[in-house]
Amino acid sequence: MRSKSTYFNIKNFIPSKKMGQNFLIDENIAQKITNLIHTDAHDAIIEIGPGGGILTQFMVLYNKPLVVIELDKRLAASLTKKFDKYKNFALINNDVLKVNLEQITKTYVSPVLLSNLPYSISSPMMLHFIKQSKIKVFICMLQKEMADRISAMPGTKSYNALSALVQWHASVAKMMDVSPNSFDPPPAVDSCVVEIQRNNRDFNEGFAKFLKICFTFKRKTLMNNLKQHFSVEKVTNSLNVLSKSVNIRAEELSPTELFNLYESL
Repeated sequence: MRSKSTYFNIKNFIPSKKMGQNFLIDENIAQKITNLIHTDAHDAIIEIGPGGGILTQFMVLYNKPLVVIELDKRLAASLTKKFDKYKNFALINNDVLKVNLEQITKTYVSPVLLSNLPYSISSPMMLHFIKQSKIKVFICMLQKEMADRISAMPGTKSYNALSALVQWHASVAKMMDVSPNSFDPPPAVDSCVVEIQRNNRDFNEGFAKFLKICFTFKRKTLMNNLKQHFSVEKVTNSLNVLSKSVNIRAEELSPTELFNLYESL
């Protein structure tokens, strides 16, 4: 494991708590993460939050166009200094949630997205990813609890609206757990690297809002959550068509069943 100083040559650099900066410092883990990229299948790499460049240093050698998106101006300047000599390297100094991913990947056929995400933006970043359709593979470091949530099966405690929404648009595979000791400063939680493979379904804003209604109160039945927006008769009929009890809870339905219920209503 390298020390922090290897990656940060910015004088008196202090990680920002506001930005949720916990930097990966374990080079072995970094190598394993970048090895998950099947370079033959992708013609460009987009990296979110490169930090000190521990992942960037490996990916820039793949000889593929590499676009890194970094919000912190201090880090953006440091990354430019380190990697600007590589012709395949480009940097965007902006908030990734404000970046049009389809716009920056429009000239590529099969770009891949990779990130060690600030955990505070994990949920909005999941939405940002599934709302676009160009990038099909997203490899990211998440808080383990978030990884459990987006990969949770129906009927389990972690399964919720985000689980169903992500799984309607993609398959989720956990690749490796990462301990807090692999970061500086160490986060208060365990982490997990996941690979998300997006399918070709268009994002449906109406379905996303419907899922929030379904899971408003997880302990309540679907009927109790839905009757504030639809008639009891309509919900009953739709559940009957799906051969589901009126006493069923949202967490008992798969993403496909929830989508079918949405369409029926």
